[in-house]
Parts: sequence; structure tokens; C-alpha cells
Amino acid sequence: MSTESLYSSERFLLDNPIDLISLDKWQKTVNLLAHVFNAPASFLVQYTPKGFQVTIASKQVSNPYPSGVVIPPDTNIFCRRIVETQAALYVPDAKVDPCWDTNPEVQNDGFSSYLGVPVFWPDGRCFGTFCVMDYAKTEYQDSYIELIHELKEILEADLALLDIYGELKQLAHLDDLCHINNRRGFNGLARQRMKLAQRNDSRLAMLYIDVDNFKGINDGHGHSVGDEVLKLLAGIIKQSVRGSDVVGRIGGDEFVVLLMCQSDEDVIATETRIMQGLDNAMLDSHLPEVTVTIGHKIVDQDARLDTLLAQADEDMLRRKRDKQAL
Repeated sequence: MSTESLYSSERFLLDNPIDLISLDKWQKTVNLLAHVFNAPASFLVQYTPKGFQVTIASKQVSNPYPSGVVIPPDTNIFCRRIVETQAALYVPDAKVDPCWDTNPEVQNDGFSSYLGVPVFWPDGRCFGTFCVMDYAKTEYQDSYIELIHELKEILEADLALLDIYGELKQLAHLDDLCHINNRRGFNGLARQRMKLAQRNDSRLAMLYIDVDNFKGINDGHGHSVGDEVLKLLAGIIKQSVRGSDVVGRIGGDEFVVLLMCQSDEDVIATETRIMQGLDNAMLDSHLPEVTVTIGHKIVDQDARLDTLLAQADEDMLRRKRDKQAL
């Protein structure tokens, strides 16, 4: 699923809401479910490894759970059974079923009846549950059970829309050729990483990487060969840094890395890995010989991203001039 970085099975939707999804519409759908079933409570619940979060709760005085409440994942609740089985669940009277003796919804809140269905992301992963609960024993007819299935399709249609949005947003932040962050994607992630480093008093450095005589490669061997060079270099850079470092292509033959570092030696070691990786790749490659020049700048606590990029670029250009003067 392409929305993994935005709306994954690891994160609660309420932690990162967007205008694309109308929570008011979801609220009306959940309220309608409670009204049609004449029930004291209905819910849309999301599951992640953190637990079960009430995304939407019907607005009723009789409902003990407000939106935002999180129930631990190992709690013996009805929704857990649905997530585990990926199937609908109807419990007419939980108070006579021993398997619910440890269910706090039954023992603490006094619920007797539960009807719920799984809600899925477009790729088939379970988002959570759509359910209605009652303090009394129930005997729902098949038409009511069919209705809850039909209503949950409204929710799944919105999740499908969210999935498409996530895919388009991800594509807008990726470089088509090298499959790393483009300038927009890099800038967004880099600003987040810099704010986090300020809070944690962590040290960062910016690398600015430029292919030497890239115009000559394009002119002498063709743009298709130039593209192969860029893809090769992007792969080497990714292999040379940590997964937590931010890598991007911000120009034709210009790459940048915002990396965590403990010392200047860490930065130099990363530069060395990139250049050695490129040298090793050249031994087994049909491509023309390629070298790069790398500049860097240690991040000041109050640095602006555009200033930092300019300073790292300036250091790269200085080193390139020094190489050309030899």
C-alpha cells in the first residue's frame, strides 16, 4: 500500500487527519447506525499495534467511550476478535458466553450485545471495525446485519480515496528516475529531521554531492548513459548511509544527504564510503568512469535549510575547484 508513510497500520488516523476525509460524514454514518439499531452506542474503531482507538463514537449520553480513547491491544474486547478473524461478529448476549467473562465492555460497562464488521484498506489489510453495542440482549434480523455491511462500504470508499491521495502525494515527492526524494520531498523530510534534532540536541550534517563533468558524460555517451550514472550513484548513496538519513536528488546531477553524526570523522567516513562504493562499482560497470565531489556543512542548531544547502554547495564547489587546480 503506497500510503504506508502517511496512513499505515502503525499509526492512528486521528494523529494525522487531513481535509480529504470528512470526519463529520463518518460521524453521521456512526450516528445513523446507532439510530437505526435503536442502540446506545456505535463506533468506528481503528486497530494498530498500539491498540484499538475509537476513531468515531456515536454522540449519545449512553455511550461510555468518546472518540480518541485507546484500548490496549491485548484486551479481550469484541473488536479484537474481528481483527484476529477478519470476519463479522454477532454476539446476541455476551453475559451468557464465558469467553467474554474478561471483556471489560461486558464486565465493567455492562454491554450485552455486539454486532461488528471488519473495515479494510484497499489492499486487504484490516483498518479496524464498524460496530454497534447494546446493554440489552438483541435478536437482530438478517436485514439489519446486511445494513451494517452496506454502511461500512461508505467508510471503505473513503479509505480507498485516502489510499489514492497517499499514492499521489508520495509520487509528488519522489524522483522518477532515481526513486529517492526529489527537492520537495527532501525539503519536507529534512525540515522535520532538523526540528527533531533541535529537540533532542542531536548533531546533523549536510552532504552535497555533484557528479564531475556530468555534461561531458551526457554529450559523449548520450543521455541514456547519463541516466544510468545517476541511478547507479543514487543506489550507492543509499547503501552508504543509514536508513534514518534523508537522501534526495535536488538537481540534474546534484544529490544531498542530511545525516546524523557524532563527529566530523563520521561525516568524512560517510563521504569515503560513497566514493569507494562508486570506485568499486566502476570496476564491474560498462559505464564510463565517474567521479564525484562532495562538500559538507555541520548543522548549526538555529540553521535554516536553504542556508545550510547553500553552505554545503559552496563547500562542494570549493573542493571541485581545488581538484581542478591540481
